[in-house]
Amino acid sequence: MRTRSISRFVLGTAALLTASACADLDVTNPNNPDIKRALASGEDVKNIAVSTVNSWYLTATYLEPYMMLSVTSDNGSANFGNFGMRFNNLEPRAPYVNNSAGGDRAVTESPWNFNYGTLGAANDVLIAIDNGVEVPNGETAKYKALAQFTQAASLANIAILFDQGFVVDEKSAGTTPVFKKYPEVSAAAMAKWDALIASLSGKNETYDVSVIPIAAGPMTSAMLSRMANTMAARTLVYTARTPTENAAVNWAKVVSYAEKGLSGTAGAGAPYDFTVVGDNNNWYSYIAFYGDEPTWLRVDMRLINIMDPNSPAKFTGTIPPAATSADARLASDFQFHGAVIGDPARGIYMQSPYSHKRYRFHARTSPSAATGPVPYVLQAENDLLWAEGLIRSGGSLATAASLINKTRVTRGQLAPATAADGAAKLLDYVYYERVVDLLNTSGVELMDGRRFDKLQAGTLRHLPVPAKELEILRLPIYTFGGVGQPDRYISSIVSHASDNLATIEAGKKRGRTARPER
Repeated sequence: MRTRSISRFVLGTAALLTASACADLDVTNPNNPDIKRALASGEDVKNIAVSTVNSWYLTATYLEPYMMLSVTSDNGSANFGNFGMRFNNLEPRAPYVNNSAGGDRAVTESPWNFNYGTLGAANDVLIAIDNGVEVPNGETAKYKALAQFTQAASLANIAILFDQGFVVDEKSAGTTPVFKKYPEVSAAAMAKWDALIASLSGKNETYDVSVIPIAAGPMTSAMLSRMANTMAARTLVYTARTPTENAAVNWAKVVSYAEKGLSGTAGAGAPYDFTVVGDNNNWYSYIAFYGDEPTWLRVDMRLINIMDPNSPAKFTGTIPPAATSADARLASDFQFHGAVIGDPARGIYMQSPYSHKRYRFHARTSPSAATGPVPYVLQAENDLLWAEGLIRSGGSLATAASLINKTRVTRGQLAPATAADGAAKLLDYVYYERVVDLLNTSGVELMDGRRFDKLQAGTLRHLPVPAKELEILRLPIYTFGGVGQPDRYISSIVSHASDNLATIEAGKKRGRTARPER
């Protein structure tokens, strides 16, 4: 297993030169001889298109920001200083320290650089194809679809994670992009999803398993279309920052996408889980690798309390009795250790005697670490988006209940939801199923917390543009988070956790070989 290795795209073949590369952000001319050499043949175009799929997947399951987002949303819990977990788990919530020399700088830099690196490479592929480069054996459209997918997915990630970003694509050459707020970035991503979905209609291509090792078998055009539909639904929903924005989502459109998504009854091909077979080398999920590792990340007591209201919602320093619940997943997916980890001086509320074990086979100290079929987007995620869309758009509550019951009853062995429960109760069930059944899969914990209004006061709702990027652009550095602070403010007023502004401590590592701070 390798520590993250996609950074070659940022300054390599990418047609996009982000603000990391120059103060005046320009999109390079596609006639640039370096780009022409990198994409000189159809085989080059094919290889780069394929490589963007791996680049996108590793970015979407990487350490930063997802470990930090898990703990700051009170789903996971840890007080180790790695991956932005400690200082962004403080209570009361403190601002995120957006500092180019800070120990938590990778929380923003990693998703920003990696997503734009992938986007740049995808754009290169699409530029080359627009300029007449053809993939051998009549497979141009087949591999163009991969670049379209990673282009849309990268823009969607930026919209979901950051308050603003650059919208650049294969048509942006020679322009100087400007920052767009997250709704505009999301809209751009949605346009890309729609174009991809339309282009896949009626196609019958099969990709080699090396392109992406899906447990359901070799990826086909129909499978890619199902995933694109689910990703479009995710983009619409997860862009919402507040309950008000969540209510304003076009939920009928979410239903339309979900019906053709991973678990949908419409569209071509059979439903499937987007589960990748890890190989401990090129394919693995850091979300599960650390999220299910009991020596690193524990499950926040808030989540245990949701399953068993008799358990405390916050650890007090005293080991509570083992929780009990009518939900069978408390036993199947969670482990009670009877002990906690981490330094109590950093906050006993960051400790927990529970861990998540559903994907323990993929976890860091497992004999099968980083291998095996590890989920990214489950059919259950599509089901719950679909159910929520029906409820919020005035659709069939009976159908929504049946979708909820696919996890609630089948895995949880709980009493079935019914239409008679009413919309409000069914939405409660949706939230419950999401936090229990989707934990440590696609990193949606903060997204659900902000739109269902379940976050602690002062918790950031999205990330700022990295300080390093803003410094290069000569723009003010700003941040989010902190009890009593305005939603966005110049980060020079941040005065907490001075040790968090120091450079990463000597010997401290990020990645597989990292060790908890003791």
